Amino acid sequence: MPALSELDDYDLCLRKPDAVYCIVDFELLEDETPLYQYIKNFSSLSYKNYKHTKLHRGVCGSQNCGLNLTHANASEITAVSLKRCFNTTIHQSYGLQVDSLSVRYCKTQNDYVPPDFLDYIIGALLLLLLLVNLGCSAYYFFWQPEDDEGNRYMLAFCVQKNWKALKYGGSAEGGIFKCFQAMRFYTMVMILGLHSMIFIGYGYTENPDFIENSYDDFFKSLLFNARIIVQIFFVMGGFLMAYKMLVYAETHQFTLKTVPMAIVNRWLRLMPAVFVVMGLAMTWVPHLGSGPMWDAVVGREREMCRSNWWQLVILMPNIFPFEHLCLPQAWYLGTDTQLFFVTLIILLIIWRWPKSGVPVLSSVMVISLIIPFLQSYFMNLLPIRVSLFPESIRDIFGYNETFYHAYVSAQGNWAGYHLGVLTAWFYHKAQTKKWDLGESWLLKILFVISIPVAAGTVLMGWDLHHREASAFESAVFNSLNQNFFALAMCVFIIGNFYKCNRIYVGAVEWGPLQPLGRISYCAMLLHATVLRTYGGQLRRSFYATDYTAIMLYAGIVCTTYILSLPLHLFVEAPACQLQKILFGLKRQTKEREMNAKVKPGISNVSVSTVSTHI
Repeated sequence: MPALSELDDYDLCLRKPDAVYCIVDFELLEDETPLYQYIKNFSSLSYKNYKHTKLHRGVCGSQNCGLNLTHANASEITAVSLKRCFNTTIHQSYGLQVDSLSVRYCKTQNDYVPPDFLDYIIGALLLLLLLVNLGCSAYYFFWQPEDDEGNRYMLAFCVQKNWKALKYGGSAEGGIFKCFQAMRFYTMVMILGLHSMIFIGYGYTENPDFIENSYDDFFKSLLFNARIIVQIFFVMGGFLMAYKMLVYAETHQFTLKTVPMAIVNRWLRLMPAVFVVMGLAMTWVPHLGSGPMWDAVVGREREMCRSNWWQLVILMPNIFPFEHLCLPQAWYLGTDTQLFFVTLIILLIIWRWPKSGVPVLSSVMVISLIIPFLQSYFMNLLPIRVSLFPESIRDIFGYNETFYHAYVSAQGNWAGYHLGVLTAWFYHKAQTKKWDLGESWLLKILFVISIPVAAGTVLMGWDLHHREASAFESAVFNSLNQNFFALAMCVFIIGNFYKCNRIYVGAVEWGPLQPLGRISYCAMLLHATVLRTYGGQLRRSFYATDYTAIMLYAGIVCTTYILSLPLHLFVEAPACQLQKILFGLKRQTKEREMNAKVKPGISNVSVSTVSTHI
């Protein structure tokens, strides 16, 4: 078969002043030749194979197709000239013809785009933010106040304070939420593994069979269902949100006025880091490099952010077409915010009518499972695992109904979030009733098997890439698969609170994992930009092997977390401190205590501690 994708040498092409380098996609003309019929049959296995009738090229048009600078505008004349050129080469080599051709863009030596007004404005604001951090840090370095007390607003921008809080803050000394930091880090690292595979699948990979054969490889195929690990974030989000509100309601009136305040509080917590990453993506990141795919991945995000920035500002990115999102990885923020709002209303109902707690929470659990089942069945959606098929990855999941309605939607993730809410309600009740669950053999057994069960859910449906699932099977898979995983994580969380297994607890309470967990939100925002800039600067097609995939993965993880550190210290941490000042969230000196039978450290938590984690 003709190569699925190829890139001519970019730098060698553009050495000449009149050189033109074009990125094109073209469809092969259908005919009755044996080769075309073979390609057609091969491509029909869309669950695991690319569409090999659609080819992708980066071509030095001036050298290979007779183009000149008049063709640099990617006009219809350019497309006609390139179609004639590829028709000749494809026919000579394979006996095939080009049916249609589209030109994404063409590059020349003089394509440099100077910074514009918005670039300078964003740059000045970021420089000002940096100077404020450095100024406040210098002030407290040379004139440190006694007892570390001083202007709270200046302290919020003190890098020394934020660095100390990163290393030792929160629950690092044994509080119940210590396990959450490690879970955040583990989850983010696994997500980076999946996204590294998606990067290989999207880019100009010289051997696309690496991705196609991955669906037959038992271990690589696990990555294509690794998306269920995002449920860890939803479970933790539901738990922390619900637990904080349950603790808050013990000493405060929980009314409708609480809802907008909680939403504003959440917006202020999430948006500062988003603004910085989004601002960089739409201004200075596109100036950091070049390459044949630079405009397709980095430049494209610049345009998307400049036109669709408001979708992130209102925290609703998941309801818009995924291929047009600014910072597509931030879809999670929209889904989580919508579930946050719904859960606030549910908790308000329970607070107003306390006896309705069990029936309301149970009804919501049933509804959250039924909705994705009915949606998948009547919309004839694919199993979510199968929605990560090669051609969908190349199209950035455009027009993938399963991805929109089951993967990134609020209703598709509601059950996992609500399981976190149920876990918080159960744990709060256990504290109130003084249940000594640390000595429960049932909990210890469930805690031990929670990880094997979670791993088993990743294996579910491993054969679905080789056959077509019925509508009923897809509906069952989409409503239960990720929620079995979420349930296992709920058991794991409760088991950690009560220290039911030394090995498991040690794995999530290891000291070095705590600061890494605290910067995982910044890592989530930054990692896609790291992947984009790496892919955009590739000069030749990427040849994928197990070794190069592992090295890509390791490099992306390390680079992402290194860049996340300054984003946390200079932006996220100061924003959190200012949020506490604005909302009067001072750490309570007296913490809630439990009966002496409960092991020390498992119930000690203040409202401010929970708020910090939320």
